[in-house]
Amino acid sequence: MVISTRRLQPPFNDSIGCAISGPLFSRVQTAEGFMGLDLVVEGCARPGHEKEWRRLLERAFSDDQLSEMEVAHFNEISVPGYERISAPRVGFDAAADAWIIKERKAQTPEEIAATLKEFYGYHVLRLVKCDGVPTYSNGGLYDGVDETSFRGAFLKSCGNVIDKQLLEAAWEHKFPETAIKYGRALLAAADAAEISPRVAHQNFLSRLGLVKSVKPLPLPEQLDIVRSAGSWFIFWGERGHPIRAYF
Repeated sequence: MVISTRRLQPPFNDSIGCAISGPLFSRVQTAEGFMGLDLVVEGCARPGHEKEWRRLLERAFSDDQLSEMEVAHFNEISVPGYERISAPRVGFDAAADAWIIKERKAQTPEEIAATLKEFYGYHVLRLVKCDGVPTYSNGGLYDGVDETSFRGAFLKSCGNVIDKQLLEAAWEHKFPETAIKYGRALLAAADAAEISPRVAHQNFLSRLGLVKSVKPLPLPEQLDIVRSAGSWFIFWGERGHPIRAYF
């Protein structure tokens, strides 16, 4: 992995840009057009700020433009995902120090000191083993997502496990309680498909040859992706974190 930035998490005003810049695409347009999708964990409310946190989030998720002051306030009253799961930090935890030194191939005392200084405070999410840090993630590959994010586009290759409605729902922002329900629906679909797999169908645009058809993966891989996604949604939803559909 190449570390090109020491940003710990995109600031709220950057990370919700796609959610507040204009109306969301319809679910059918999104899923059938095979747009990319990253599911991003937003911060949960700090104790005592639940109502105003919810109010600001509802506005952002409904495409209402927040002012810079409102965005800054949201950041102040939110707990980011990496903080919630206590990810080790460079300069604070020996495991994080050792990880960054190895990743940067620092060898001499001077190189090690420079590396620790450059990445001081960096949260090393890859050292956290839990359902909230998924294997299926594009975290760190581009701005806007970190390792707590789930690559939702992988669900498009799971037609033997989830139906069209469940797939399309992945492109919707989710409040914590909705994330839990969706995660449970994914797990239930995986359990059902393990016994009796669904027949994967091409969507309308694929049948017309207007978009490239996505070939389903082997069933065991589909089941693993869907179960990982289901557990991920439940993990963050139960901890009060909303999920932003970033596409």
